[in-house]
Amino acid sequence: MRISLKIFLCAAALLSLSAIASGQLAYSVTDNNRDDSGFAQQFYEINLATGEGRLIQTLDDGAGSPTIRREYEGFGSSGSVLLGVSEFDTELCNTGSDPITGLAADVRIFTADGVGPQIGETCIDFGGEAAAAYNPADGWLYSIASDDNFPDTSPRSKLYRISPTTGEATEVGTGITLTATSPAGGEENPYLDGLAILPNGVAYGTEARFGATGQGNLGSLYRIFLTGPNAGRTSFVKRLFAAPDGEDTGLASLDNGTLVLLLEDSQVLFGNADPNSGPFVAPSFGRFTTPGCLTTPICQDFEGFDIPNNGAGIR
Repeated sequence: MRISLKIFLCAAALLSLSAIASGQLAYSVTDNNRDDSGFAQQFYEINLATGEGRLIQTLDDGAGSPTIRREYEGFGSSGSVLLGVSEFDTELCNTGSDPITGLAADVRIFTADGVGPQIGETCIDFGGEAAAAYNPADGWLYSIASDDNFPDTSPRSKLYRISPTTGEATEVGTGITLTATSPAGGEENPYLDGLAILPNGVAYGTEARFGATGQGNLGSLYRIFLTGPNAGRTSFVKRLFAAPDGEDTGLASLDNGTLVLLLEDSQVLFGNADPNSGPFVAPSFGRFTTPGCLTTPICQDFEGFDIPNNGAGIR
């Protein structure tokens, strides 16, 4: 299923008119019952000024919501339109699978009220993890697909450029590896699961689960090259944490260059890409609140993460 550019632009104007709370609003989603947790996906709004979380929708709550089988581990936004990119999960594209219950990797709109229409299938056939971000400098959505079943002696992550109007994806490069001029400290073949793109088109990725080199268990921030001679490759920037914390990550950014990191256990940290500025730091609230979370006492498995419209939220 695909929607035209005209429909896509109209969707931005027709999204929910719900009032936007004060503060910087971010959005995330938990893993779904395709993984070991066995729980449904839950879509959250997060106030980054207060740490207050709001459960928007349980995506298969049995009370009229559609049963979404895909895992939307990548979030990216164009203005107030939030797009979710699902991971590859066994099913190839163009098989006629139902746009709601199918498993082929795709792009879908998420609204202030919950899951929205499918844009189209990406045809990505790699990885079991996804990250995404929109590049305002060129108008494309970018996604990283990663697979932890590959050894660290070969590329474990791939970069894709995705049309935000059709969902069609094109691989950039041939697997994310370190550039020849990368500063020391990075993995030769990093496993990346967070992605953010600044307004000037400079992209960054994060990994914190696998660290075979040096202080890898402190997590790593990487520069991701979207274009040029190193397109599809990466360069190490700095460590993420002051103390070891090996978790899945989600990465987002504000227009002023601030990078915001979300860990899978709902911890939030703020930082930047200055290699001399030290690790990311937690705000006073630490973890955001998770009302209605299906996993307790700590809500787990947050994946996709984005801050649409520079914190003004989605409409």
